[in-house]
Amino acid sequence: MRRIKYSRWDGTQTWSEVDDETITDKLFHELSNYMNWSLSAQEAMEWLMRQGMQIPELNIRIIGTDEMLQELRQKRQEAFQNFNFDHALDEVEEKIEKIVELEVATARKELGAIHPEFHRREELLRSLPTKASEAIAKLGEYDREPKFLDAEAKRLFDELAAEQEAVQDLEQFILRHGRQFQGPESLDFEGAKDMVEQFRQMAQLAEALRSGNFQHLSLEDFKELLGDDEIQSIMILGNFSEMLENSGYIQRTEEGIRLTPRGFRKIGQNALNEIFRNLHKDHFGLHALSQKGTSASNQEDTIPYEFGKTLNIDILGTLKNAMKRGAMQQRGSRQVINLGGEDFEIYEEDHETQATTILLLDMSWSMSRDGRFPAAKQVALAMDHLIRGMYPRDHYYTIGFSTRARMLTPEDLPEATWDPSDPFTNLQEGLLLSRQLCRRHRSPNRQVIVITDGQPTATHINGYTNAQWPGFMGAIPPDIYRETLREVDNCTREKLVINVFMLDDNPVLTKFVEEMTRINRGRAFYSLPHNLGKYLLVDYLARRRKQLA
Repeated sequence: MRRIKYSRWDGTQTWSEVDDETITDKLFHELSNYMNWSLSAQEAMEWLMRQGMQIPELNIRIIGTDEMLQELRQKRQEAFQNFNFDHALDEVEEKIEKIVELEVATARKELGAIHPEFHRREELLRSLPTKASEAIAKLGEYDREPKFLDAEAKRLFDELAAEQEAVQDLEQFILRHGRQFQGPESLDFEGAKDMVEQFRQMAQLAEALRSGNFQHLSLEDFKELLGDDEIQSIMILGNFSEMLENSGYIQRTEEGIRLTPRGFRKIGQNALNEIFRNLHKDHFGLHALSQKGTSASNQEDTIPYEFGKTLNIDILGTLKNAMKRGAMQQRGSRQVINLGGEDFEIYEEDHETQATTILLLDMSWSMSRDGRFPAAKQVALAMDHLIRGMYPRDHYYTIGFSTRARMLTPEDLPEATWDPSDPFTNLQEGLLLSRQLCRRHRSPNRQVIVITDGQPTATHINGYTNAQWPGFMGAIPPDIYRETLREVDNCTREKLVINVFMLDDNPVLTKFVEEMTRINRGRAFYSLPHNLGKYLLVDYLARRRKQLA
C-alpha cells in the first residue's frame, strides 16, 4: 500500500489552478465555522470530514465521508437487488466431477477393474466431500499419493488448486451474504469472484471512511467504486490535518489537534471578515473623539512641519526635501547637507484615546437556542482580533458568565461553548469582575459590552452563590434583580459605560434593561442573532446610535 499525498490533480478534477495555500485557508475557514457551533478543534475537524463542504469561490465541493458511506451502502443494495449466487460454484463442481470421471476411467483402463489399487483409488475419488473447497483439498491429497494417472485430470486439478483460496472465500461469502442476493442475474464463478473482491474493497473503504484514516489506502484499488469527485475528496480529507499543521494553524497533541497561536488569530480574522463581508467600508469608521488623547504616528502619511506640531521626523522625506532644494555642499573631503526649516517632513499623527473594553458573554443554557451562542461567540472572536490588531494599546477582556462568571483567554475563545448543565445567568458577577479588571488600568474610556438573551437568575456575593429559578417565564427573582442593579450602580460610580445587546425582547427583560440604561446611561440594543455582529461591531467602530428592531 502507498501513502496518499495531496498534489495537483491530473486534469480530471473539477477545479484547477488552485494553489495549496488557498485551499488550506478555505479549509481552515470552514473549520472555524464549525467551531463557532461550540465544537472543539478536534470535534470540528471530525464533523467537517463527515459532512464535507462546499467552497463556492473556488467551485470546489469536497464530499464528506457520510455521503460516501451512503454511496457504498447504495452500491451494496443495488448488488443485492440485481444478482444472485445460485450458480456461482457450478463451474467448479462440474470441473471436480470431470476430474473424478477422467481419473477413474484411466485407472480402470491401466490397472484393471478387479485390481485392488483401482478400487482404492475409485473409493477415494467417489467419496469426496460435497463442499467444493474441501473436495479440492482431498484431490490435493490424492495428487500427492497415489498421484494422478490421467494427464487431463491432473491439468484440470492444477487449475482448481490455483483457485482453491478464491473458492473458499466465495463459499464463506455466500454463507454470510448469499441470502441477501435476490436479483434476477446469476453470477458465474468469475463474476462471483469479482463481486467478493468488490465487497472486500467496499468494506475496507468503509472502515477507512468511518475512522478517517486514509493514509494507507491505494486509490488505484477503488477506481471502479469511486468517481473522480470522491477520489479528489479523499485526497483532500486524507491530508486535511497535515495541510493545516504545515500552515501553522493546528498542532497535534496526545488529546488530539489543538489550535496554535496563529490559528487563534486566523479564527478571529475569519470572524471579523465574516461579519463585515457584506458591509460597505463607509458604513463604519474608527473611534470618534471629541477631544485629543495620546497620539501615535501614522507611518504612511507625512506632512510638512509647522510650528507647534510634534517633531516626529520622517528622516528620509526630510533629506529628500533638502536634496531637492540643492542643500548638499562639499566641505573638504565630505559632503554635507544643510537642513532648513522648510525641509522638515513629519509623520502625521493619529490621535487615539486608550480604552478598556470588556465583553460579557452569556454562556447559560438558553444561549443554545436559535443560533444565539454561535453568533455571540463569533462577535467575541471578531472583537478580540479587531482590538488587538487595530487598537493594540487598548485593553480588552472577555468574561463568560452562566451560574458563575470567569475570564476567557484568547486561547479559550475558539473552543468556548454554552454550559449545557448550567442554566442560570449571573450578570452581577460578570459586572463585578469587569470593575475589578478596569481598576488595573487608568484608561479614560472604559466600557462593558453585554451579550445576553436571558434574565439574571444568579449572583455571587462574598463567596456565596445565590441561584434561583424565576417564578414565571421571563421573570427575575426580586433579590437577584436588586443585587444586579446594585452592581450596575457600582459600575456607574466607577465610570464604566454598559452597553447591552439583547437577543430576547421579553417585556420583563426589556423593562430590566431599560432600568440598567437609566442608571448607567449606557445603551440597549435588541437584535436577532444574525444581525448581532453587524450591529455590535459597527456601533463599536462608528459610535453611532442605531435603532434596532
